[in-house]
Amino acid sequence: MLTLAGQTFRSRWTAFVGTFVALCLGVCLLATTGLALASSVTGPDRPPRWYGNADVVVAGPKSVSVTTGTGDERYTTTTDTPYSRPVPAELADRLGGVPGVTEAVADRRVPVDLAGTAGVARPWSAAALGGYGPLVGRPPTVDGEVVLTSPGGHRPGDRVPVQTPDGPRTFTVSGVLAPAGEDGPAVAFLTDRAAAALAGDRITAVALRAADGVSAGTLAERVRAAAPGFRVLTGDDRAAAEPDQDGDALALAASLLGTTAGVATFVSIFVVAGTFSFAVAQRRREFALLRTTGATPRQIRRLVLGEAVLVGVLAGLAGSALSLVTAPPYAHWLARSGFAPEDFTARFILWPLLAASGVGLLVALLGAGIAARRAARVRPVEALREASVDTRVMGWGRWSFGLLFLAGAVLLLTALPDIGVSDGLAMVMLVAQLGLAAAGLLAPVLIRVLVPLLGAALRGQTGTIARSSALSALRRTTATAAPILVTVGIAATTLPLTATLWEAEQRSARDRVAATAVATASGPVGLAEPTVAALGRVAGVRAAVPSRRTEVYVRSDDYPEEYSARFVGAGLDRVLRLPTVAGSVAGLTGTDTVAVSRSMGWRVGERVQVWLADTTEVRLRVVAVLADSVDLDRTLLLPWELGRAHQPGGADVVYLDGGDPVALDAAAVAGGGRVLPTPEHLVAGDAAQYEQNRVALLAVLGMALLYTGIAIANTLVMATNDRRRELAVLRLSGATPGQVLRMIGLEAVLVGLSGTALAALVGAAMLAGLRARLAELVAQPQVTVPWLPITLIAAGCLLAAVLASLVPAMLALRTPAAQLAGVRE
Repeated sequence: MLTLAGQTFRSRWTAFVGTFVALCLGVCLLATTGLALASSVTGPDRPPRWYGNADVVVAGPKSVSVTTGTGDERYTTTTDTPYSRPVPAELADRLGGVPGVTEAVADRRVPVDLAGTAGVARPWSAAALGGYGPLVGRPPTVDGEVVLTSPGGHRPGDRVPVQTPDGPRTFTVSGVLAPAGEDGPAVAFLTDRAAAALAGDRITAVALRAADGVSAGTLAERVRAAAPGFRVLTGDDRAAAEPDQDGDALALAASLLGTTAGVATFVSIFVVAGTFSFAVAQRRREFALLRTTGATPRQIRRLVLGEAVLVGVLAGLAGSALSLVTAPPYAHWLARSGFAPEDFTARFILWPLLAASGVGLLVALLGAGIAARRAARVRPVEALREASVDTRVMGWGRWSFGLLFLAGAVLLLTALPDIGVSDGLAMVMLVAQLGLAAAGLLAPVLIRVLVPLLGAALRGQTGTIARSSALSALRRTTATAAPILVTVGIAATTLPLTATLWEAEQRSARDRVAATAVATASGPVGLAEPTVAALGRVAGVRAAVPSRRTEVYVRSDDYPEEYSARFVGAGLDRVLRLPTVAGSVAGLTGTDTVAVSRSMGWRVGERVQVWLADTTEVRLRVVAVLADSVDLDRTLLLPWELGRAHQPGGADVVYLDGGDPVALDAAAVAGGGRVLPTPEHLVAGDAAQYEQNRVALLAVLGMALLYTGIAIANTLVMATNDRRRELAVLRLSGATPGQVLRMIGLEAVLVGLSGTALAALVGAAMLAGLRARLAELVAQPQVTVPWLPITLIAAGCLLAAVLASLVPAMLALRTPAAQLAGVRE
């Protein structure tokens, strides 16, 4: 049968063009997102910039772990954290005495804003550790001097304003160094004493140099014995102790691309499986004839699967090769949009290509196999009658999986408000996929109802024929409506769901702010504590409450789960309307308290285990429990003193109650920020967040929608080409070419409207479910539907369906009707 499959493929290759196109582009879509995702996860390897002249670097832990079980069943789950734990001063001193160490440099790293440029302050003793160029000028000798690694037009003797965690400072440039690497961060080298004071005596890492004759590996073993629990790094691993300026961007890209890959996989499977199933269904008459000539069901299945293997292998190779062309531009677009580092690109990695080709082949076999199994069950005596009429489209498997996917969509939909749009984009996509998959599986039942309703307005003989044709050829109608369903459906579900959820979050946040004005930082350092104090001293100010975002980790069963958190100052209840159900946020003081949302299940007075972003484990006492809300769910509120002790830094925002706006803005500008009235601050924040959400959705949906748009045309062309004999019968029965084309066009419109109506039903049902869930959290939730993009996508799909039906029909009608009737099936 494999030989016969090859012969069939060679002799009827035109019949496989549609399935080849669908599979090739599907593999290309998967491979493109896979290459970009793999490139974002692995990241480019690089040697150390700062510690190239150090043999061993010691840094604090940068992960939290949860260990469960005992004995042989004991295992540990680890999660990386954004920051590493500081190295204790006594350990740094002890490392200097390890045998084989000739020099131990305590490096301290403090974020600063160098005249509008994000940079880092370090001690001058650490300058010799990196590969910097020659010094122009001299080293810093007093605390008010600085050596810059990036000239920026400055020369020795210049006065440079610098925003520091201790407030604005002005330094005198004593020298300039060529930077270590073109893409390295700007560094300001201070005297060791000034850097230590700025860092609060926190040591980021200790760089060690080995004595002559002592290898880095030998020294590392000795250091590990002296510093258990700390990271001891050599070779290129030393770069792990340096700030990764692309880390956050790569993490964002990986998260976004993970969601994109999920959407790409869904639409590829949906389209490819449907296309193969439709292509096999088109050949039922051929299989019926094979059955009457003695072919067994097993032979029919082997024939179809053999053809699917041939198409799958060729399309997989072509799609993988095409992805090597499409992946780099897509990666560059992500970088330009701010979702990846500026130099991010998709590199050649073999496994995404193999995975995409494997998924494509598997889906081809699955789609062809299910259809072949159905065709092979036809008894020879009933073969021709079964091949002519669609009598039973819905089987038990289709019913079961359709209802199963529908139940899954409903279940996940109820959890969306608990996650939020920023963290729940992937969940939104999954809910949409489950709902669309359910609609696709149940489509034959729904289309039986939709076609008569949508076609009721069609009058005349042509309209009646178009309506009857769509209903009688239910498999064809369902198969051609499927790519329209998924294209419009993705837009009609994800866009309104995310917009509605985002609007609920923003509305909840807007209603929560009671402050009259808000100060925000314009640089990476934030608003330093002296600036916050200056804002609080402005005449008329009743409260100036700093707030800074961070991450914490809480044990969830057998792994540490990341939660959002904020360090907040005293007086929070004066500037925010917090839905407290137990305790009081006024007790959020000291270094051992926390306020949590009710969904976390903790009670007032309970001691809870939490890991901070620098891996420090703390035991906190719950002083307040907040009601579940869209904007504060899964968020912990921590006292400002706790952040000062373990994770010092400036405030993201300062909520202000009262005070003269001009005086407030002057105090904020001096500290590298600005003050806006609360309504203006919220509007500006909403606009920035909206634009970020819009671009994120475009990144996730763009290629998928382009692919499904092509799939619409591909499927309709396949369907119309298969109807050449039907067109001939209409012509021979007296229909004019214009009447035939009107019938084809009207049927295409019916198919397009049916697919769009299915998508609208799914979207409306999900929005209704989301609104009902939001009503428990937000008063009078509003449903937001971006009508313009959804309408344009639906109109584009309808236009593509009509053109893809009429063009091949017009070409077919150029052949005389008698000759067309004799075309081989």
